[in-house]
Amino acid sequence: MPSHDEYDYSAVFVHAGAGYHSKPNEPTHLRACGDACKAAMVLLKNGGSAADAVEMAVRVLEDAEITNSGYGSNLSLDGTVECDAVIMEGSGLSGAVGAVSHVQNPISLARALLENARQPMSLKRVPPILLVGEGAAIFAKEQNFPLVDNNKLVSPAAHARWERWRAELGYGKPPDAGGIIAPAQVKIRDGPGDDREEDAVTDTVGAVCIDRWGQVAAGSSSGGIGMKHRGRVGPAALVGVGTWVKVVADDIVVGVTTSGTGEHMNNTLIASKCVDRLANADDDLQALKDCIEQDFLSAPVVKSAITAGALGVLAVKMEKTGNKYKRIHFLFGHTTDSMALASMVSWQAEPELVMSRNKRTPKVALGGKVLPFRPRK
Repeated sequence: MPSHDEYDYSAVFVHAGAGYHSKPNEPTHLRACGDACKAAMVLLKNGGSAADAVEMAVRVLEDAEITNSGYGSNLSLDGTVECDAVIMEGSGLSGAVGAVSHVQNPISLARALLENARQPMSLKRVPPILLVGEGAAIFAKEQNFPLVDNNKLVSPAAHARWERWRAELGYGKPPDAGGIIAPAQVKIRDGPGDDREEDAVTDTVGAVCIDRWGQVAAGSSSGGIGMKHRGRVGPAALVGVGTWVKVVADDIVVGVTTSGTGEHMNNTLIASKCVDRLANADDDLQALKDCIEQDFLSAPVVKSAITAGALGVLAVKMEKTGNKYKRIHFLFGHTTDSMALASMVSWQAEPELVMSRNKRTPKVALGGKVLPFRPRK
């Protein structure tokens, strides 16, 4: 571990996806974000690493039924839950899983791959950092992860959405008005509209964490798009797309996690481009805006796509003053109707919750703040 410092750099930043979060469900989304921050901060205050905190924060979000990750994820066309997840350290080391089934917390399986990558293998083989599908499930079994039945990962709300979408695709009749609904009465709307009681949350949840020594890690997790092909891998499994962390000359550290329309994000390597812009920026909000507008919305592959692109970005930037990190820049931007976020640093008793709402979609909504580090008590 790095040497003891007079500052405790512990900090947690999370998001629960970009899309549309209904006003009635807003407290539930924000409570999940707040719970993720608090659980991760407990680990950090007890000496946990940044990767420990990312894993914990994302696990809490995966276990929250209202998010599209872990339990409650969108279902593939045949009704199977297949999840993506990645975790990355500032060193560049990462671990990821794609289209994995029967695993309740894919972020923990991604973490196991990251840790496994530190271990040498016989015959000079290189340890894998990304496993998908059946291979990921086999690795999970080898690592003594409990493999759960698919039905244990299907929430009532996810099943109801799947039944409705199957009916729209001509596979069967929609459920009766008295059919399965979520215990929390969570509704998911299919697209733009004025029904403000329904959610339309897009894809990935994520976290960026800093431990007491100033090390940074980030991670993402997602159940992917609804009614997807089996085996589809989205940005939540891909470094440089859903998650990216970079240390620049030991003076600047930037971590990013994203959410949005996965295939467009995959084609633009958007997380890595956001990190590069922020690492070299004097005006961080402008750099984030330029990234979303120029590197994503104006990218030829997005402009010519048959479907509209949407993006949400959570970014964290630390800069040194002398030989100390004195402050942290917490930034977010999204083209969607809303994005749910939370942040917590070591000297705060409770996390700060933000439901950012965009009245000018698909234009970019931006926000953020500068948080100081305080000396240890």
